[in-house]
Amino acid sequence: CRRFARVRARRECFVASEVSIANRALTKLGAGLITALTDDDPKAVAMNGAFAAVRDAELRRRRWKFSLARASLPALSAAPAFGYSYAYQVPDGFLRLLQVGDFDLAAPLNDEFSFAPTALYSLEGRQILTSLTAPLKIRYVQQVADVSQWDAAFQEAIAARLAYECCYRITQSTEREDRCLRDYNLAVREASRANALESAAERASDDTWLMSRAGR
Repeated sequence: CRRFARVRARRECFVASEVSIANRALTKLGAGLITALTDDDPKAVAMNGAFAAVRDAELRRRRWKFSLARASLPALSAAPAFGYSYAYQVPDGFLRLLQVGDFDLAAPLNDEFSFAPTALYSLEGRQILTSLTAPLKIRYVQQVADVSQWDAAFQEAIAARLAYECCYRITQSTEREDRCLRDYNLAVREASRANALESAAERASDDTWLMSRAGR
């Protein structure tokens, strides 16, 4: 039975799945493989507990091409109590707002006309409040739970992040944890580079540090 489980775990490594990514993370830790995230194995419990949070945090962090989406939203019947004229419900799986109407929310610092003014909208709870009329066109980052839709470099970045997040719990080694952090930073840089090369250059920038330095 154990032999069957090991063979099954090895086969999972060749298929894009949550288990294959978790096993990639476990390989980085020098730990044994698992057959399912729902196993009672402490390694599976650790990976299962971290997987969704790590996935959504990394999706939200950058404009990954495979996670971009557009929507045209109808106004809700109930208007905001004050400040704005309309309220719009964000789509299911919404993680991060990128564009409202014709305004990009992270335009380059030298492009004053395409950057959305602060008063244009307010994201409150699961609603976008604005005085822009319906339908409200938005671009956003969506949750992509189907691992087969992920870019291969992003899969590697998630595996590296999982290895770092679960390292001490599984190995009790701070030295290995430091190595996992370096591996993660490298994987994210590689994934970001691949992501940037897959399409024509966009006007928008993800450099939130520069934006904050400019008082935005």
